[in-house]
Amino acid sequence: MEVNIFLPKYMAEFKCICSSCTDSCCTGWDINIDENTYDKYINSAGEFKELLKGKFVKNKDEHDSFNHGFMILKDESLCPFLNSDMLCDIHGGFGEENLCITCKSYPRVFNIVDNIYEKSGLPSCIEICSRAFLNKDKMEFIEGIENISEKEIEIRRIIDTEAFEGTESLLQYFWDIRVISINIMQNRRFSIEERLNILKSFYEQIQERNSLHEFDELEELFENFNDEVADYEDLKGRSFSEDNEFYRSLGNNELVKNIRSIKLKECVKEYKAGILKGSNVFKEVTSNEEELLNSSDICKYLKNTPKYFNELEDYSYVFENYIVNQIFKDLVPFNKGESFTESVKVLINSYRIIKAYVIGIAINSEEKITAEKIIRVIQALSKDIEHNKVFKPLLEK
Repeated sequence: MEVNIFLPKYMAEFKCICSSCTDSCCTGWDINIDENTYDKYINSAGEFKELLKGKFVKNKDEHDSFNHGFMILKDESLCPFLNSDMLCDIHGGFGEENLCITCKSYPRVFNIVDNIYEKSGLPSCIEICSRAFLNKDKMEFIEGIENISEKEIEIRRIIDTEAFEGTESLLQYFWDIRVISINIMQNRRFSIEERLNILKSFYEQIQERNSLHEFDELEELFENFNDEVADYEDLKGRSFSEDNEFYRSLGNNELVKNIRSIKLKECVKEYKAGILKGSNVFKEVTSNEEELLNSSDICKYLKNTPKYFNELEDYSYVFENYIVNQIFKDLVPFNKGESFTESVKVLINSYRIIKAYVIGIAINSEEKITAEKIIRVIQALSKDIEHNKVFKPLLEK
């Protein structure tokens, strides 16, 4: 089916690099099976049936056509169809047509807004991170025409803004809010943290006017932000200030125990070592790592060692592109119902967590922060955020 499509420019150039990839998309998370594929697997015969036997299960917790079943993962969360050559036995032996929708479409994300298909990429894919976030230019969006089979993709969300015109729903202002949100995050006169503060203030003002039914004032607000009449200097706030408890929470044993991604576990291990090194806490004091972490005072070290924050500033374009991609992919701020404050909270906390892990790893390695080291953390963390609820309390705090 030929459709109109809207996408970030990097997606037009994206291709899976297969065996050249430094990661595997077949390990580290749950792999859900859509209902049609599940039925095909149940009714399979011959060699295909033998291959599938005992390797998938029905989802008994909830009924969702895209989450009808799951692969039964092997040790280290490996897909049961991933062979010793790190290739897929289903794809290699029985063809792409027998893959579930998750495996066919990953890392692509599809939404439909006003009858236009939108396609973007998940940052849990390192090739998406490289193409989308390492570009020093602002992320661009393009229109095109593409052949799409709806049977082979998952449409995450459909929005029809015209259906909400004249109602109290903020969805009627979807395009105003999206364009302004991206413009704020691409305004390089301000730091990333200042831009996030401005975005947060913008969302708070929208919700306040909407709750008071001040619709004329709401449209005036959009005009002010569109024309950049709004006083960004007044809205930019202060840089984020973290406390020791925040840094400790990113390395506590309960969190680490529930992380599935091997790469993220490696990152957190390096992060914890960096926090202890920066705090001058040594293992000779006690063998209990949790006690060591809880006695650390990394804030004092970072206050006296501003170089890590300065190095991060050199790569603000990486964070900018990451956040803009999240806004487009997740339809921010409409991804948390109509609670814009909850939506921006997740964006802000994602940034804070990534930033903290990058700094801790840099302290441990005693090497300069680079763009590649930042996307290493983004990719590893995204893999768990997308398919694991372990970070949910920290993201929504």
